Amino acid sequence: MENREYKDVNITIHTRWDVSDVSGPLYQAIVEGFMEKYPGITVEQINIPTESEWLNSESVLMSDPSSMPNVLVEYGGSRTAEYVKSNLIVKMDPYYEQYPEWGESFNSLGESLTDYSSYGMDGIYGVPFTAYQVMLFYNEDILSENDIDPQSIESWDDLMAACETLKANGVQPFDMGEKDDYRFGHLHSALNYKTFGCDMAEKLGSREVAYDGDEQKEIYQMIIDASDKGYLGTNLLGNDDGQERALFNTGKAAFLFMGTWFCAEDHTGLELFDNEKIHALRMPYVNEEFKLHDMGGGNEAYYVVDTGDADEVAASVLFLKYMTSEEVVKEFVKGYPTPVCVNVESEGGNYLSQEASAIIAETAEVRGDIENYDSATHMINTVRQALQGIAMGDDAEKVGKTVVDTIAQYE
Repeated sequence: MENREYKDVNITIHTRWDVSDVSGPLYQAIVEGFMEKYPGITVEQINIPTESEWLNSESVLMSDPSSMPNVLVEYGGSRTAEYVKSNLIVKMDPYYEQYPEWGESFNSLGESLTDYSSYGMDGIYGVPFTAYQVMLFYNEDILSENDIDPQSIESWDDLMAACETLKANGVQPFDMGEKDDYRFGHLHSALNYKTFGCDMAEKLGSREVAYDGDEQKEIYQMIIDASDKGYLGTNLLGNDDGQERALFNTGKAAFLFMGTWFCAEDHTGLELFDNEKIHALRMPYVNEEFKLHDMGGGNEAYYVVDTGDADEVAASVLFLKYMTSEEVVKEFVKGYPTPVCVNVESEGGNYLSQEASAIIAETAEVRGDIENYDSATHMINTVRQALQGIAMGDDAEKVGKTVVDTIAQYE
């Protein structure tokens, strides 16, 4: 692979890389560094930062052999499993056997993204890169001014009590940007794990537990109650996740529920971060038994699409080997201090990423988006769109019915 002669080979990668985000230039530097090292290969990028648009774009591109990218970024789960079942994804085992030091360089965080044995496929598919965990971030000054001890917030009830105090004092607890429908989607996943444990992902995915059953209606109701009391946002369907973070970053909300990628974002010039007033807490539990169960794990993995062109496949694998090399990953993490699936010793990291890392170190079990454990590839959109109905006044019964009725339409 590395000794292969490449001449005028073009590969296309389909990603969520955002050129406006601090990570964007770092990803771009990886691409440019690779092309400089291997001048016979040109890497073209399709970067779509908005998650729903990215998912829709991927579905369209992957539905036609003439438009399929050579490399795609995915979160694992049923969508990727469908590609694997259709023999569209290259199995990585031969390459990891050829380069054992490469295969051994990955830690356990990314296993859920590359192991499809639960879907009936043996072997390793994909190359994991970044990792994450969903956490609760808080504004130290706001909580102090309202006599709330952040260390007392361990359970969901504790959090709701803090929100009640803040709201009574005229302070907005959260200002979620549900215009990006993954926001309630992530909250739904996290609350499931904190209430029933991480194996709820497999129970929902196998339909052992129904989306209109009592367990899920309990989760919907928690979100509904917090929303109805005004705890979650002032303009839920008007704000996106960027506006949500901007409001929190400038002291207009006390809490932010977000993945640890938030720690790595560019907070240059923001007073709250310069003064280290923003801190991380573990997502509060609903059932104490599952205190250390969290939403998280591998965040993104890269999959080589089998286009039938041997040069393109080899060049794509070579690109991912370069991307996950120790030197490149260290440089990436230096500029974007996020957890990664590659075993590297990163230097430093900002104070917030260090707080988050300490929480991750004590986590017992994680799962990603709960819908990704379902065999039906539409579920992530189906559930998120149903949850969005909460912001429009839907009750728990209707949310569950919307999901189940949509499932029926596909069956």
